Amino acid sequence: MPGRPPDPVMPQLRPTSGARLAVYSCYLGAHEPFNPDATGVAGQGYDRFVFTDHDDLPTTATLVPLADRGEGPAILSRLPKLCPHRIFSGYDWVIYLDNNARFLLDPARILRRVRKEHPDAPQGRYLFRHRRRNCAWDEADECLRLGYMTQDQYARVRGLFDAAAFPRNAGLYVNTCLIQRMGDPATDALNEAWFDSLTSHTRRDQVLLPWLLASRNCPHRVLSARLKSWAEWPIYSPKARERFRRSRNLG
Repeated sequence: MPGRPPDPVMPQLRPTSGARLAVYSCYLGAHEPFNPDATGVAGQGYDRFVFTDHDDLPTTATLVPLADRGEGPAILSRLPKLCPHRIFSGYDWVIYLDNNARFLLDPARILRRVRKEHPDAPQGRYLFRHRRRNCAWDEADECLRLGYMTQDQYARVRGLFDAAAFPRNAGLYVNTCLIQRMGDPATDALNEAWFDSLTSHTRRDQVLLPWLLASRNCPHRVLSARLKSWAEWPIYSPKARERFRRSRNLG
């Protein structure tokens, strides 16, 4: 796979008015309508950010500009998604939500539920189980079937799993929503390796996460709640996204 340009210098975002939680999303390119609900609502005690290459969006969240220097929106959007430690300073927690999703529970309430389930609230990742599959091998098969992964990428991922004797049914997580308690160096290193895998193996960030967690013995927690009880996803159907892309091309 071709290498990417050097990573952009990311902004350093710090809490305002004592907020200890940052809620954020990404909107780069023009492959679907913008969703202002992906960052919660104002006035709930957390800071809200949208990382974007657009000059203006209909949201009260803070826009954080990201310039595409050749990475393309698929890679560029995953830098803040997967590597919040590069960006957020002074926050205890961060919650990421895809633009194609909306919160059913306010993020502050989600955080209270996370802390209730895990009273010790260790630093690291808090993950949602995948709703249909429990196996990174099966996820790779599905990505190949749907055309989300090339034959070369598929062979590279399978070779990695084979060489590591990575077991089947070792867990799979949905990355529509990512929760992290900040401050763990092992998790920060995991995030960097995860981002690097987008150019070394596959752009599908769900596929390699279980292997990375296992191979690095990285601390993490798997939440008992299903994502669909806390967030709605997807809110834009494939047909709606295609119509939007066509309208932008015609415009």
